Amino acid sequence: MALQKGRRDHYLPQSYLRGFIDPARVDEAQPIWQLDTRYQKWRMRSAKEIAHKPGFYDYEGENPELEEIESADDAFRELENEFQEVRSWLVYRGFRNWHKKLDFLLRCMQMLRVRSPLYFEQMNAQGQSLRAMVIQEVHPDNKTLTVSNPVPLTSPQIKNWTITNMREEMHKGPDWTWTFTWALRYSDSVANPFVATEQPFIAEGPTENMAELVKHPDTHLFFPICWQACLFGSLRRFDKGTDQTRPHDMLFMRKKYRSYASQFLVSPTKLDDITESETIVAANAVGAD
Repeated sequence: MALQKGRRDHYLPQSYLRGFIDPARVDEAQPIWQLDTRYQKWRMRSAKEIAHKPGFYDYEGENPELEEIESADDAFRELENEFQEVRSWLVYRGFRNWHKKLDFLLRCMQMLRVRSPLYFEQMNAQGQSLRAMVIQEVHPDNKTLTVSNPVPLTSPQIKNWTITNMREEMHKGPDWTWTFTWALRYSDSVANPFVATEQPFIAEGPTENMAELVKHPDTHLFFPICWQACLFGSLRRFDKGTDQTRPHDMLFMRKKYRSYASQFLVSPTKLDDITESETIVAANAVGAD
């Protein structure tokens, strides 16, 4: 049975976006505040209206073998369905014992990283340098082949290669993120929230090379779970594993995310304190030694 193509594919799951709803607005048709960074304009949106592209995870081409591959929806479903339940569990307990859910949260973080437009852009850039050879003839001995000269991959081939890599990265689970130590910072006021962008997972450090970045002691990782809480990762020790974030540090974090947002921010409330981009030193907000 052929997979339906051209669907509205959310690169940020609706279950994740619902974590940025003010509890007082949960019954509203458009409860999430979204800042369109192109026009510096705040609008109210539903989770369904945010962070999607038609056919974003569709394999390209008519190869019958593609129809046998598990759809991206199936690959995402387990984590998406459980995320809302885990988040509610954490919020209800005031984020005590969050370590019990760390493995799951890191799996979700990795999922959001590799299904994002930024990851697809990075993989597309890598794919431009790949070359493929086409089998032109299989010889009678069934052991030797005649192949073409190496040729660049087509755009559909690069997209299919990217989706395959995305799925492989997801199956690795937390993988390298377990080499980091983790801390959780939380807010108890919807007027002073964490925010998220189209790419909520951020890796920040002294190099843009990911292989080097994840090993550098000055690298910091950020992953907002919802407006109330954010995970911070570092190879260095944190002074506190769990702590309430001070108001000025929350402002630093919001401005940091504003500086990384190329399309939008989501927030439970309209904010007037993040309209200017600003680079923030991560250690100030999390207390890493």
